Formats: sequence, structure tokens, C-alpha cells
Amino acid sequence: MKIFLVEDDIDLNRAIVSTFSNINYDVTTFSDGKDAFENINNDYDLYIVDINLPNINGMELVKQIKHINKNANIFIMSADINIETIVKAYDIGCTDYIKKPFDLREVIAKIEHTLSIIPKNIKFVGCGEYNRVERRFIVGDQEIKLTNKEALLLDILLKNKDRVVSNTKIESYVWSDSFKSGHVRQLVSKLRSKIPCDFIDNHTSNGYKISVEVQL
Repeated sequence: MKIFLVEDDIDLNRAIVSTFSNINYDVTTFSDGKDAFENINNDYDLYIVDINLPNINGMELVKQIKHINKNANIFIMSADINIETIVKAYDIGCTDYIKKPFDLREVIAKIEHTLSIIPKNIKFVGCGEYNRVERRFIVGDQEIKLTNKEALLLDILLKNKDRVVSNTKIESYVWSDSFKSGHVRQLVSKLRSKIPCDFIDNHTSNGYKISVEVQL
């Protein structure tokens, strides 16, 4: 799991990184709002952002993250317990608001709950198993690592496993607000070439669907 962490309290920052590293979370960390802003991209499963940061505050970071990926999971953590601040945080798109001080076990529980609406391990019957937290597909003794966009494609198909997902819906989910006409077909083709079994059906020009039984 890849996490983008922005926290200017160095001791807390180090404690979070140490705890997360022990459970195999891959953490990219910043202590300055401007540095974080300049490095925001779509390659993370979760963004954890403090509000009171040097140079650019956490609210502005959340807006930028949502601009890049409207489906991003974002936790705000702050000692500010003013209800107006909390409401504003949810209004601009945070997934959860964590009040300081907090127990890191609670944060981990929230992470696992948020990112496990689809279970961590998924079996594609007759094909292989997929670990969606690690973005790792296992077929026999072969381990295949998925890119962020490949994982997002698989996520949206799994969330709609009994329905055809339209190209437009996939474009919006994977590329956010950027119009990427034709790129869905290329992404599906790339994923099919990596996984040595046929598990995605295309439905003329309408979209795509998981074609095998999935055990969640």
C-alpha cells in the first residue's frame, strides 16, 4: 500500500513512518506544504494530510489531490476540533477526519476499513488471486505487479463485477477529470497482456466486465 503523508511535526511524522513501515506500508513523506503540493500525483492508495503546514495548508492540498484524482482517499489529521473546520474538510473531499492526539492503531483500523470495501485478497476462479492492497496478481507461481492505473481499472471492474462498466465511467475513475478517449482500450489491452488468462470481456463499444467468477 502506497501512502502520501504530510505532517510537519517531525517526531509524529517519524512515528507514523516507523509504524507503517513495520506493516509494509510504503510511505512517501513531507513536512512542508509547498513541497507536498509540488509532488502530488495519482500513484497513491491513500493521502494523509495535516491542516496547519508551512507555506501551503492542508485544505489546499486536499483540493489539489481531488483535482488530480476525484476518487482519492484522503485522511485529514488535525488538533483543530472546530466543527466548522471539520465540515469544511468533508465538503472539499476528505474521506475521514482524525483528531489529534490519536492512537496509531485507530488510524490503521480506519485505513484497513476504508481500503477494504473490496476485500484485500480476491480469487479469480480458474485464473489466479489478486492482492489489491499490494497490487499483486498471482497466477500459479508467477507474481505480476500492477501499475496504479491497472489497479484502478481492476478496482472499478470489481466494484461492478456483475455489470458492464462503460468506457466513460472507466475514464472518469482512472483518469479523473482528464479526457482520455481511446486510452481505456489501451489500458485493458496492457492488463490482458500481463495476466496470462482471459478474465475481462469487452462488450462491443459499451465497456468492459469481469468475465470469470470472482470470490470476494
